[in-house]
Amino acid sequence: MKKTFYLFLFILTILLPLVGYTATTAPKNIPAKNTAPKPPTTFKQSQQNIIVPEEEAVIAAYEKVLPGVVSIVISEEVSDLVGGISKQDTGGGTGFFAPELGPGYIITNKHVVLNDKVDYTVVTSSGEEYVASVLARDPLFDLAIVKVEGANIPPLKFADSDKIRIGQTVLAIGNVLTEFRNTLTRGIVSGVGRTITASGPGVASETIEGAIQTDASINPGNSGGPLINLRGEVIGINTAINRAGESLGFAIPINRAKQAIKLFKKYGEIKRTFLGVRYVMLNRTIAKAYNLITDHGAYVIPKNNRGEPGILPDGPADQAGLKGGDVVLEINGKKLTIQKSLAETISDFDPNQEIELKVLRSGTEMKIKAKLGERNIE
Repeated sequence: MKKTFYLFLFILTILLPLVGYTATTAPKNIPAKNTAPKPPTTFKQSQQNIIVPEEEAVIAAYEKVLPGVVSIVISEEVSDLVGGISKQDTGGGTGFFAPELGPGYIITNKHVVLNDKVDYTVVTSSGEEYVASVLARDPLFDLAIVKVEGANIPPLKFADSDKIRIGQTVLAIGNVLTEFRNTLTRGIVSGVGRTITASGPGVASETIEGAIQTDASINPGNSGGPLINLRGEVIGINTAINRAGESLGFAIPINRAKQAIKLFKKYGEIKRTFLGVRYVMLNRTIAKAYNLITDHGAYVIPKNNRGEPGILPDGPADQAGLKGGDVVLEINGKKLTIQKSLAETISDFDPNQEIELKVLRSGTEMKIKAKLGERNIE
């Protein structure tokens, strides 16, 4: 069952333990040593021995990354009650300077800069303001590339998001509520490979596959900001939070942004491929529900709940002979899993490139060749 995710605010509190020691008395007939009671370990000493190293790592990571994090302010002309028109700030988000593209290039969420009829201003952590231009929007993932002129700020360093581990400490930085800039929150990686459906005011619903789940507080205005590790490397881009539950934030893996940057450098835009199928990524529970003999792959649904076919008419999959009820197990030998979905796998290829699908149909495996199409921004 799909769930819809929105942004909300919560507070996380951490309690720290106190540690103490007691003294012992020397046995008889043994020269007594200094038996004066040892002073109990103070709260400050406990912090130094247990807490401070991690706190120092958090502070160091934040200070390392902060210069490269920006607030994105949305402004537009608004009519007042007496018919006058004035320019007002109406929203905003977060972004950060990206590597490999040169000075002034910023990565953020697509939904932050989706409107072409408004103005965008980038505000650095030190308060400098720059007019921003939207250069590219990703037609598949919630990513966009923005450019400012005259800002010579070093980009952030990207980690390999395929290597993150559940339980590792992460930090989120963002323009909270578009008012509290440079806000830092802390948590852990709670899960990986999540599939969610996200939406918000004025934004169409969008399925996000392979998302990183975190309990670090992600609030309105955090969208597009970095999720970093304690080495100050970006592992994800903060995107959505579950309003129905506590401590449920989600980020797009940074490897998706690496791929978007590569495509932008190659084409001057972010071109994405598509196969033209509606599908569900399988696990044991879903496979059992559909009475399938495999627990991995992309199950091509015969029809969705709106009666739309699982195969887009005249699309690449239709032309290749793929059918509703098929399970795509592999693409060019790469196994499809919850962590590596069909959409993410085909995004490794170029439009018009031919690929080979390993398909399970009615209990029989077969291979089908398909020529990928180019996805448009919806």
